[in-house]
Amino acid sequence: MNTKNLDTFISVSKYTSINAAAEALFISPPALQQQLNRLESEIGFRLLDRHPGGIRLTPAGAAFLDGIEKMRSGMELLLTHCRELDSLSSCIRIGAILGLQPDLFPRVSGLFYQKYPEVIQKPVMESEDQLFSDLDSGALDAIEYFDCPKAHAAGRDFEALIWEGRDCLMSPKHPLAARKELTMDDLRGQHIIVYRFDRIPGFREYVEECYPDIRLSEDTRTVDFYTMVRSFEDGHVGLIPPHCASQFLPLRAVPLVLDMRWAVGLVYREPRSALMEQFIQVARQVFRSPAE
Repeated sequence: MNTKNLDTFISVSKYTSINAAAEALFISPPALQQQLNRLESEIGFRLLDRHPGGIRLTPAGAAFLDGIEKMRSGMELLLTHCRELDSLSSCIRIGAILGLQPDLFPRVSGLFYQKYPEVIQKPVMESEDQLFSDLDSGALDAIEYFDCPKAHAAGRDFEALIWEGRDCLMSPKHPLAARKELTMDDLRGQHIIVYRFDRIPGFREYVEECYPDIRLSEDTRTVDFYTMVRSFEDGHVGLIPPHCASQFLPLRAVPLVLDMRWAVGLVYREPRSALMEQFIQVARQVFRSPAE
């Protein structure tokens, strides 16, 4: 169907005569009438009644006009939505937990930009609950996270990128703070605070079996920096990912020699988009050697 003829019909419907419509459209009345005749011939019914006083819509013409206007409005909404999706398709949004220093995104971002300079990279820092809400709704493409059941919930998958041990976080006045590294034997008799056991699966069972004289406790609270510092003034020892150590100064972080490692990577929605696939491929290049 010729859209020019449709546009002409919509415009003519606003006037009471062919002459008035032709004048407003800057074309001759015969040319205007010819366009209307073509449209009516194409659709198979009359749109306008001509009478001595001018023109008026037929019942079929009125229904056709209403449908065309709704179709045009719907098309505009569709185009707006598609343009928004197109703009999002050139933007990748990677979330990190508010209060924890992002580790993966800053290391991948530079190489990803070299390969895909047209893609906007948007880091987002929010609470953990908000991050997963945004991921599930499509407002985020991925989250820096740990390999645990939450990362594999329905509709999600996990790409492991690095495997980390843990550092021991303590007051600089702690008797072990001057050591360059610590072993589990060094921690006998200590009280160790773990933020989330589900992020270091197997550790609690290992300690309970092999080091029963080490007291373990879990603290799942999200606390500010000053609360964190005060919590270690009484001699407790915390376990943290090594990449987070620098953000807890003046607390002392000492590497723990341990034959256990836990995966850190990206949680994303399934099926992953082409853009997410590109980001993961670049991340693999950053964190894995060519031999791997």
